[in-house]
Amino acid sequence: MSDSALTLIELNQMVKSAIEQRFDSPVWVVAEINSINRHRSGHCYIEFVQKAKAYDQIIAKTRATIWSTQFRMIESYFQSITKSSLEAGLKVLVKVSVDYHELYGLSLNVRDIDPAYTLGDLERRKKEIIDRLVSEGVFDMNKELEMPLAVQNIAVISSSGAAGYEDFINQLNNNKYNYKFLITLFEADMQGNRTEETVTKAINKVFEDDTEFDLIAILRGGGAKSDLSVFDNYNIAYLITQFPIPVITGIGHERDESVCDMVAHTKLKTPTAVAEFLIDHNLMFESNIIEIGEDIFVLAKDFIKTNQAYITNISIGINRTKNIISTKLDYCNQLFYRVNNLAKTKLKEENIRLLNNRNRLSSTPKIKITQEDNNLFNLNAKLVNSAKTVISRGLNVIDMYEQNIRLVDPVNVLNRGFSITKYNGKIIEKNNNFKIGDSIETITSQKKILSKITAIDSATAKGTKKKK
Repeated sequence: MSDSALTLIELNQMVKSAIEQRFDSPVWVVAEINSINRHRSGHCYIEFVQKAKAYDQIIAKTRATIWSTQFRMIESYFQSITKSSLEAGLKVLVKVSVDYHELYGLSLNVRDIDPAYTLGDLERRKKEIIDRLVSEGVFDMNKELEMPLAVQNIAVISSSGAAGYEDFINQLNNNKYNYKFLITLFEADMQGNRTEETVTKAINKVFEDDTEFDLIAILRGGGAKSDLSVFDNYNIAYLITQFPIPVITGIGHERDESVCDMVAHTKLKTPTAVAEFLIDHNLMFESNIIEIGEDIFVLAKDFIKTNQAYITNISIGINRTKNIISTKLDYCNQLFYRVNNLAKTKLKEENIRLLNNRNRLSSTPKIKITQEDNNLFNLNAKLVNSAKTVISRGLNVIDMYEQNIRLVDPVNVLNRGFSITKYNGKIIEKNNNFKIGDSIETITSQKKILSKITAIDSATAKGTKKKK
């Protein structure tokens, strides 16, 4: 072991001495509260962090303590200015003394706090969200939707255990006009770190639900300003702007206005106020319907009064028409009986005629058929004899043609001593042009003779050829 080596306690004592010399007085530090624990002893234990600006990653972290004697004053002062408690997620400007303990390491001891910085940071973040929504052109989209004429089916995003939700339900169910509302609750945390996640999920569930809701009510009620600041949230606000039905908020007191309030169709101070708004909206619809009905009644009454004479004339005309119809009805009845009797008489006569025709038809076809059978038999005999005569004559003609064909058959002609002479495969005719040296073929009944032309005598009869 080297003589210059330090023990751990010696190293820590040197670090402590260096820190005490460097931080001999408290300093102001900007940090974000990552977690806060109020101990029953009255002390408050905090974890401060710093996150990167470009992304939400912690780049520095240290623990801090506010002793009970200081904590009561610091928190009371902070609440009186900001109207909210010290909570995780808040950015604060605190005055701290830097302490180092050989066993427990580095820690900060909070001595004071500047609430104005936290207010400014909250407002700055809120303004950035508003500016972003405006620049994207979506800030007023939900406000531009029309409210339904009457509201019956409501999707509520809230916590089932929240007092504000219970007040809302009681106000709607016990309205003095006995209006009926169908409420569907989509559960969400309305404060704490899970607010953004659960509220956005709830909004998406409403969108995916097959029910045709008239509007969405996001309800929370009052609370600390820091609790309500979770609704200064871009993701929740953006979903509200994009929703295809009106969104009504009741998530804070009248003096508080979150970004979600700003982009919603209608902002009301409490859940009870939302219920009263819906009841009044339906009351206005009912009143309009009643007023329209009364207007229709008055207009109808005036119309009847104005057209009374016309209606009287129409009434007289109707009575005259009634009398005419009555008279004509009697005449029609008489005609009906006459037509009915004539029809019966005519039907009876036609039945008799049809019966006689049926009897005649039943005997006449038999006689006619017998006659036609005899005619057909005689005609058949005539046709057979005529056919035999025609066929006999045809056979005689065919025999004569066969004899003539046999007489001119080339084989029989050759057998009688004649011959056939061909030039270039064709029988010689009178206009064939021969030349000396050409070959000709002579066919007899027994053989073929090939010859060559040696001379042509044009003085003799045409077609005479000398053969070699």
